[in-house]
Amino acid sequence: MQKSYEIFCPLPAPEAMERIQYLLSSEGVEYRAGDLAIASTRTPVVVLTMQRFLYSHNNWVGINPFTCVSAVDVLVRPQKDGCTRVLVSIDRRRAIIIFLVWIVAAGFAGSAAPQPVGALFFLGVSAAGWFGIVSFFAGYLIREEISANLRSTSTKKAASGPANPVGQ
Repeated sequence: MQKSYEIFCPLPAPEAMERIQYLLSSEGVEYRAGDLAIASTRTPVVVLTMQRFLYSHNNWVGINPFTCVSAVDVLVRPQKDGCTRVLVSIDRRRAIIIFLVWIVAAGFAGSAAPQPVGALFFLGVSAAGWFGIVSFFAGYLIREEISANLRSTSTKKAASGPANPVGQ
């Protein structure tokens, strides 16, 4: 249920740590920071669509991807060439639970429909749930938010998201 990503950035390790901490704070993630390591202690849980932590200005989707994961751990390692290696480990248990709720709901809805339509509906919702929630929100989008934050030229710009999100 863990997904790991490796990101390289030209920033010094302390600045990369600072930017990642700023991003996590702006997304409502509580964390414990150590010497070049960050471990989340609590990620935002959203029950209602009107809660503010569901939404984000840090990505082109507008949804806070940290609400779909149970934990995020970050290790920052300076390299000999001056670059910084950032290892991001994402615990996707919450995303899988959300996906299973979608599967159960699709099963009930699909069983009420005529046979081929119900089966196609179930398969469609299953595929959309897996690729949308587990793969996209609880993986790709978190990696892209952290990457964009590390690539930007200033911390303030990094928190507001990339200048051209469609072209990236």
